[in-house]
Amino acid sequence: MQQGIAWIIGGGSGIGAAVAQLLAERGWTVAISGRRADKLDAVAKAHSAIRPYTLDVTDAAAIGETVKAIAGDLGRIDLFIFGAAAWQPMDVGDYAFEKFAKIVDTNYLGVIRIANPVLAQMDKQGGGHFAVIASVAGYFGLPRSAAYSSTKAGLINLLETMRTELAPRNIKVRMIAPGFVKSELTDKNDFPMPFLMETDDAAKRIVDGLTRSDRFEIAFPKRMVWLMKTVRWLPYPVFFWLTGKMLPK
Repeated sequence: MQQGIAWIIGGGSGIGAAVAQLLAERGWTVAISGRRADKLDAVAKAHSAIRPYTLDVTDAAAIGETVKAIAGDLGRIDLFIFGAAAWQPMDVGDYAFEKFAKIVDTNYLGVIRIANPVLAQMDKQGGGHFAVIASVAGYFGLPRSAAYSSTKAGLINLLETMRTELAPRNIKVRMIAPGFVKSELTDKNDFPMPFLMETDDAAKRIVDGLTRSDRFEIAFPKRMVWLMKTVRWLPYPVFFWLTGKMLPK
């Protein structure tokens, strides 16, 4: 993929901000969006090729206007990356609707709200890349992560469908599944995080995976990816015995 116009949702902090900076350094013009204008402005000040557009992905009307604004200002959207995420640790056996609603509304429905407007723009320009940051947490149901893990599993399933359906329209769908990466979200965790990665390292793997290949899955670090996938492939009696060991004592 050659340099062009990228739009990153969740570009005001964490992985999204690091990806925006790296793309800009490599010659891209990058629009970044998120709810916090001050965070977006701080990232944009770091490079003249980064443009801030404040957006809440739970606001469908604002999404349509933002897509029009970016396409009008920058001409097109060659690479779209959805990286907005809501997360909070949950107690074992707690399935409170209010907690689930916030996480589902951002992580999953945020992608649904934004999909058609972005895809319509890509149709107008003849194609593009539609990428979503899911998580290795979506490979199987993790204890104490019911809301977050289930939204990421839903995204993986959705993106698999989109990859097939959108290929004839010259739109390449990409699924990004990081492990634990240092960020505001992981700072909330009160449990061990194996293979914890630096934000800049994760950003480089994402940008390299998006721009130097067309593969669907960009997942890392490999040791954690294969560990999670191996657990998913276990027979259910073994699987539930193992995940039971993950419960706090």
